[in-house]
Amino acid sequence: MTSILPDELWLDIFDLAVEDADLFDYSLPTALSEASWFKTLYGDWSLRTAQEGVNNTQRRSYATKKAIMSTCRTWRRLGYEFFYRFLFFSNPRNLQRACALMDRDKDLGWWTKRIHITRYFAGGGTTMETTQNSLVSVIRHCPNLQIFIVNWPLSNTLQAIGDALCTFCSRTLRVLHINVPTTALPKLIFMLEYLPKLVTAHVEFDGTPPEHINLGAAADLALTLPSLQHLSLRGPFQDFLEEAIGWDMPSLRALCLDFVNHRDDFPDLIEFLKMHGAELTHLDLNIIPTLDVPTILDLCPLLVTFTFNPDWRIPGWEHRPFPPNSVVRRPHANITTIGLHHLLYAFGVGYAATYDKVDPFATQMIRRRNDVNFAALNRHNFPRLERIRVLNTTLLSDLEANNGPSQQCYERWERWWRQCQKEGVRLEDCTGETLGTLPMDPDDEDGDTESIVDDGGTQQQLSSLRELLMECRKMNAQREMDVTPPALRMIYAGGSSRLS
Repeated sequence: MTSILPDELWLDIFDLAVEDADLFDYSLPTALSEASWFKTLYGDWSLRTAQEGVNNTQRRSYATKKAIMSTCRTWRRLGYEFFYRFLFFSNPRNLQRACALMDRDKDLGWWTKRIHITRYFAGGGTTMETTQNSLVSVIRHCPNLQIFIVNWPLSNTLQAIGDALCTFCSRTLRVLHINVPTTALPKLIFMLEYLPKLVTAHVEFDGTPPEHINLGAAADLALTLPSLQHLSLRGPFQDFLEEAIGWDMPSLRALCLDFVNHRDDFPDLIEFLKMHGAELTHLDLNIIPTLDVPTILDLCPLLVTFTFNPDWRIPGWEHRPFPPNSVVRRPHANITTIGLHHLLYAFGVGYAATYDKVDPFATQMIRRRNDVNFAALNRHNFPRLERIRVLNTTLLSDLEANNGPSQQCYERWERWWRQCQKEGVRLEDCTGETLGTLPMDPDDEDGDTESIVDDGGTQQQLSSLRELLMECRKMNAQREMDVTPPALRMIYAGGSSRLS
């Protein structure tokens, strides 16, 4: 069968079968990225975040690629390009195996465009030093690396890994996702100086920031990041943002800030937006301390997507929440999507239901702010508003467990719905469905599933490819000779069936 078709056609078939094209986009999941429902082993419904969905996609793609590589010699020869064009690790042992593999065959890393190392539990005979050395060696073999994602903290390894990225990938790296200690800010700044082609940068800061960070020579660096379009910060990022006020980022279009549970020492966001807000189209503020929303919206006239915390007590909104009075100083002409963080107390479910009994006054105050802020989300203040999305996955899970809002808060639920219907605005949850659409068992969804499959030619094509791969697996089981090369055995060793 393999001799009938030319290599170019097999490569096109494999490219469709592995389903990994989306993994090479220069973007990362954001708060607006859609979550999805799935059934746990215990039969309960749970939410899978967009990032977890990406991880599952990488695992499925690896399984398909290994089936291709193990079918016959021709497919193995053609499959190397697909097998190594992204590397996904959730086990440090497999990182060491990949390192040994690339040390033996220097050409394997040429195909690699994406490296993703997700969080793992330490142990298994590995040390941080060994893992660091393996990762640095893998980076050294990947001259075309475009996407680098590490979800575990780079405490003592940031300098070595940063040096490797700046030395071997400075002209190709487009996406950087790292977790660094707050005290490593000077090293991070020096690292960014040598990565001028970055398009997307996500930095998570770990630990309590010291009262004063000695930046040394990094304090005098006025960075120029000409290609940076998306900047995402999480944790105690105040020192980083203060430094970034004076940087040159002419292409910046998206800013995502997640201050987690921190409440004090928030940086001067207004000053940052005075320098960099005029061209922003996406602004995500997952922050507990109240911010000056009218001023922020004035500084960002091109915003299309805006998210904020409706638990805030926004000056001016509380006294004039309804039209025709303006609550944004002037109607914002471009915003089409508004995302709402938090809202845990709005519907009386989950933790909020218990806290309501402990401190009902505080709960009622927060709900009052929720009502006032939601009432301000209308076509008078946002003429092009199309959708409002509730972003909190915990809230949606609590609503599912409670089968909807509590009786006490049902009136708020209906009032918000009536407002959106009157304004012609779609009210969504974090899955992208209309708020209140809870998951159903597969038996209840047969009709809908059939209609989707009938209308989607892409689904039929993918089904045919999967059938082809099943035949490949049967051929693999029946073949007379062992076609698994020693290079792949190194990855399969140790009882692991996948590289991740």
